[in-house]
Amino acid sequence: MSADTDVYKDVVQASQADIVSTLTDFERYTEWQSGMLECTVKERDEQGRGSVVEFYVDAKIKKIRYTVRYFYQLDEGAMGWDYVDGDLKECTGRYQFTPTEDGATEVAIDIVTETGFFVPGPMKKLIRDQSLKNSMRDLKKRVES
Repeated sequence: MSADTDVYKDVVQASQADIVSTLTDFERYTEWQSGMLECTVKERDEQGRGSVVEFYVDAKIKKIRYTVRYFYQLDEGAMGWDYVDGDLKECTGRYQFTPTEDGATEVAIDIVTETGFFVPGPMKKLIRDQSLKNSMRDLKKRVES
């Protein structure tokens, strides 16, 4: 099985700082992120941000637990994560933040995943696409409200 890569972009009517604040408030993910059953910060960096975070999500076809290590390159308009362990074979991702002229921020999410178990191709693509769109919709709703 090969890993699947997807990039999804949208404009959020908020600053990078407000978006990052929401994305790093891991303890509240279950309040706003669709399919998020649990989110636990296992380690924090020197600035108090989650660096190792465990997620338990309802991925529609199966409930999945996995742990990632976050990196922050906020001066470059980026943050992301690398897979540590769990029920997936691979899960890495990166957010890229680009300010717009009107004070909003274009957010791009680039995710590489490999489930490690069989999922028919069309279903896999549908679930992945819906997941990216729902994640961005949920982020926009949370930040813009």
